[in-house]
Amino acid sequence: MSEMTTAQAAELLEVTPRQVARMASAGQLDVVRRVGRTLLVDASSVHRLVRQRRHPGRIWTQRMAWAALTLLSGSDPAWVSPAERTRLTHRLRRMDADELAHLTDNRATTHRFRGDPVAVHNLRADVALTGASATRHPYWQRLELTSETTGVDGYVPATELAALVDHFDLIPDPAGEIVLRATTFEEAFVGGGAPWAAVAVDLTESLNTREHRAGHHELTTLLEGIHHRDR
Repeated sequence: MSEMTTAQAAELLEVTPRQVARMASAGQLDVVRRVGRTLLVDASSVHRLVRQRRHPGRIWTQRMAWAALTLLSGSDPAWVSPAERTRLTHRLRRMDADELAHLTDNRATTHRFRGDPVAVHNLRADVALTGASATRHPYWQRLELTSETTGVDGYVPATELAALVDHFDLIPDPAGEIVLRATTFEEAFVGGGAPWAAVAVDLTESLNTREHRAGHHELTTLLEGIHHRDR
């Protein structure tokens, strides 16, 4: 699910549905569509605003966001200096999963589309799968995340986004089940796959309770693991 009612958003933001509507009008939340008198807003924009309220402050650049996610995934972010790596490690040791998700929010720009089933199937080979689309890995299956997804969620180089949209005849749709996360930082995708921690962060944005909890649990585990490294 990629959308929620103003009442659902209000509960997460701890405000009234009327205030949610005002936030949408002001551009703080993305509007997906209207069904009669019901306003539906983009779930990701709601979660993003929740994180901003809980963790005010500047989010990381894509370079540092991907350095953190790569480091947490057990790989070496070769694009940062040893001094930056040390500072980043110390910072990660002091944060929780929610703060990490907030600080790495700039990792990509999210675009939603709709397309035919053939496009969805073939598109999987051209993106770095993440979120629910990456849960076929045995680790996620152990957490009972085994349901088949009807869409696709993946990272793509920003320079290739337009070509992919054209090739697969994708149609922009705020409620679409094809999620392409365009990033200008490609160094983190060695071997074509998304860093493990990035998959977990994307799962925390899911409105599926089981997926959200699995992503949050994995991020917490990875952050705990950083305490035992490089000591």
